[in-house]
Amino acid sequence: MKKNTRKLRWRLAVPLTTAFALLWLGTMALLTNFACEKLEQTVSIQYSSARTELTEQWGFYENNLADDLGAKADHIMIYNLSSNSMYLTDIAEGGMAFLVRDDAGKEFRSQLAFGYGHEAGVDQGERWHLYFDSGLDDEGQLRLARWIVEHRNWDWPFSLYPPDSIRGEAVAEEGSDLRNYDGTYARVTGIELPGYAVNVQKIELVHPDGTVETMVETNTQGESPITLELKFMRVSSVLLPSYGSSGDGPIDMKLRLSNFREAQAMLDREAAGDGRPVRTSGGQLSGSYGGGGGSMRLVAGQCDVFRAALEQQRFLYISTFLLTALVVLLLSAHLSRKVTEPVEELSREAQEGRCREDGPVQELNTLARAFNAAQDQLEGQLQRERSFTRGAAHELKTPLAVLRTHAEALQEDIAPEKRGAYLDIVLDESDRMSVLVGSLLELSRLEAGAPLKEESLELSALVRTVWAPLALPLEQKGLSLVLELEELWITADRDRLREMVDNLASNALRHCTPGGQIRVTLERTQAGGCLAVENDGLPISQEDLSHLFEPFYRGDRSRSRDSGGTGLGLAIVRAAVEAHGGSIGAENLAGGVRFRVTLPSSRLL
Repeated sequence: MKKNTRKLRWRLAVPLTTAFALLWLGTMALLTNFACEKLEQTVSIQYSSARTELTEQWGFYENNLADDLGAKADHIMIYNLSSNSMYLTDIAEGGMAFLVRDDAGKEFRSQLAFGYGHEAGVDQGERWHLYFDSGLDDEGQLRLARWIVEHRNWDWPFSLYPPDSIRGEAVAEEGSDLRNYDGTYARVTGIELPGYAVNVQKIELVHPDGTVETMVETNTQGESPITLELKFMRVSSVLLPSYGSSGDGPIDMKLRLSNFREAQAMLDREAAGDGRPVRTSGGQLSGSYGGGGGSMRLVAGQCDVFRAALEQQRFLYISTFLLTALVVLLLSAHLSRKVTEPVEELSREAQEGRCREDGPVQELNTLARAFNAAQDQLEGQLQRERSFTRGAAHELKTPLAVLRTHAEALQEDIAPEKRGAYLDIVLDESDRMSVLVGSLLELSRLEAGAPLKEESLELSALVRTVWAPLALPLEQKGLSLVLELEELWITADRDRLREMVDNLASNALRHCTPGGQIRVTLERTQAGGCLAVENDGLPISQEDLSHLFEPFYRGDRSRSRDSGGTGLGLAIVRAAVEAHGGSIGAENLAGGVRFRVTLPSSRLL
């Protein structure tokens, strides 16, 4: 399956963008929660103010009754409650409704649409209160509110003034828009209620030029409707913007209407006492209750604090999001350039075969050092391979040349007494080539990791077995042998260890000065089993010590081909030791050389 590969810059930009996005979301969540808490405090204050207002209005109502206003007091109470229903409109188009019930069971409810007017002029004559809610459904309420917004003048409620009023004269003097001050009056048709009030069926505006404009028409039914001609009229709705607002209407009239309806439904359920919940999500109801007469004063509200918090912080969300996106873009571009440029430079240098190790990024410098080390190791391996190839060719070249020379001589007519000597030379060179090829194969098997035939064996006995046949060569060179061998049991490949000891013995015998001494020690140490072979003789140069175990290496002329051997003995020793997990090294002594082999303690028994 093909992996999804991307450029390094994208791999840096994606997690960086994710991190900043999560940080932005977390910050906005905290700010939103803080805003919600502040709005909840504001809502609590609004409810407290509404309850206080409700108590005051109840006091005004009782005073009006005491002044013998009768039914007029009822209409004044309803109008004032309706006017106070704007408390929560500035919090996500919230809605608030009021309900008052006296001891006799008479109820007064705040209205969605309400108004009043005078036939003679501003505050002249009787005040007629106008009711719309019984004849307007939700769509009718929305149409009326939108009509008022479209025909408003200096205030959000629709106000109609006679031209000879103080307000009309002021507008005319200022030269402002004369709409609603030019002598237009309102023709109101509806069902009369006690106390100078009308359930409106229809309101028409009659202009000075005789044209008639319908303001609102309701579904109110009733017998014997009356018609009023109001020179001053004021009509309002809780769906209008609050006083002092400069907008062209509420953000969402339908949402505000829904919240008011829910607040009214909460009042209805509480007044009915049917046991249904009076509190909904974002809603609250509170009030006071009387005694056995059933009096109550209730206020209910519905608003979505979370929505209000989101609306209040909309600019903050957008601005911080754009700022965060800009920061992410610039930062990711800067960081990716800081990282990718050294990486690209490292890639170019790697193609050239050598990398600088003093770049600006520490991790890339470590990578460069590792690459250079690997390159050096590879070059060393290639050099060793080339040296091995040259050495093998050189070792085979001489016997092959000798074989060819004598074979050509045998083809000629030579003296019979020379034929036998030539054949002996051919056989000797063939044997020499066979030994060389066998050593090459053995070295190849060891370096390839051929499996070991492990068994338990006593190493000191194996060492003695190897040195026993060399007594005559030692005597011929006048050499003395000292064996200091500790009994040591080990798990290993007998043939490989025998070959290792044999090569070390042959090497010591070959290079020990005549009349000198060879010392072989075997002991158990903390590192494992240690076999050391020392011989008197010339020291090895420091340059050659590190190359002794390379195939065909002949840095010291005293260790040349003329002294015997194939040039592979020490290489085979190293390969056999490493196959057993051990190590080998060589060092110069005061009058000779020491080879030390260490086998791991895990193989000791």
